[in-house]
Amino acid sequence: MSRSSMTSEPGNDSSRQGGHRSNGHAGTKQVSQARSRRAGHGINDQARQPGSNRARRRQEMQKAARRRKIGWTSAVTAIVVIAGLVLGLHFANSPTPSSAASKPGANSVGAVPAVGYPAPNGTFTSLTGQQESVASFQGKPTLLWFVSTWCSSCQAGTRTMAQNLSKLSADGVHVVEIELYKDLGQSGPSMQQFAQSLAGSNFTNPDWTFGVSSSALTRSYDPKGYLDIYYLLNAKGSVYYVNSTPSSTMPQLLQTAGRLA
Repeated sequence: MSRSSMTSEPGNDSSRQGGHRSNGHAGTKQVSQARSRRAGHGINDQARQPGSNRARRRQEMQKAARRRKIGWTSAVTAIVVIAGLVLGLHFANSPTPSSAASKPGANSVGAVPAVGYPAPNGTFTSLTGQQESVASFQGKPTLLWFVSTWCSSCQAGTRTMAQNLSKLSADGVHVVEIELYKDLGQSGPSMQQFAQSLAGSNFTNPDWTFGVSSSALTRSYDPKGYLDIYYLLNAKGSVYYVNSTPSSTMPQLLQTAGRLA
C-alpha cells in the first residue's frame, strides 16, 4: 500500500464526518424552522379566535334581540285582538241612545222602535192583574220603561225615578215601568217586590204604573235583550226619545220631557 493512499483516507473520513455534521446542522435547522412555523400558526390561530368569538357572540345577541322583538310584537298583537273582542262584545250588548234611536224603520226585524215612528202596540199585565195596552195611554206623554228586576242599574233607576216622579208628572208624563218577559230568563224578585221596595211611597202614585210584559211586547221593544231601556212617547203615540238607564240619564230625560209639555 502506498503512503499517499494511506494519508488520503483520513482526509476522506474527515470530509465525510464534516459532511455528516453539516447535514446534521441543516436537519436541525429545518426542524427548528418547522416548529417555528407551527408555533407561528398557533399564535395566529389564537390571535384570530377572540375576534371570531366576538363575532359569534354579536350574531347570537342579534338573533336573541330579534326573537325578543318578535315575541313582544306577538304579545302586543294578541292583547290588541283580545281587547278588540272584549270591547266589541261589550258594545254589541249595551244599548246606547244613538244606536237605539237611529235604527231605521219601526217594523224592521230585530230593530228597536225608531224616533218619529208610531209606537208598536202590545199588552202587559198590571200588578192588579188587569191587561193593559200601549195604545191605551195615547192622549198624554208616556214613558214606557222596560227593566229586569235582577238588574242593578234598573234598581238604581227605580230609586232615581221615585225621586224625580213629581217633575215628570208636572210635565204631564205618565211612567209605565214593565218587567221584561220572564225577566229575560234570569231569576230575580217579582215585580211586586221590586216596585214596593224601590219606589217607596210612590208605589201607589197614579202617575206610575207597574206591570209584566207579554212575550210579544218584549220582542217589539227589546229584540236585542237590553236590560234597561226606555221610550218617551208623545201624546200622539209616536216615539219621541229613546235612551237607557234613568239613573244616569235623568237630566236628559227631564229636559226632553219638558219640551213635550
